[in-house]
Amino acid sequence: MSEQACTAIRADGDIPPNVLFTPPCACPRCAPATVYNHDGNRDDGWLRVRGHQQRYRVEMVELGAAGHAVLG
Repeated sequence: MSEQACTAIRADGDIPPNVLFTPPCACPRCAPATVYNHDGNRDDGWLRVRGHQQRYRVEMVELGAAGHAVLG
């Protein structure tokens, strides 16, 4: 099985992608550690921000009119 190529590494001079519309890199080096809840089930609702030890809770929300106007 071949490893997935890292999409986070960019050559010098390349324009960085828009982080709002680019999926996170899932290569073995960048993939976040799996988090499990108290029941022992996998919990994918946590986000690790580069440079921070703390993880942040992420939840799905329904965008309102202002959110659709800003994000399209």
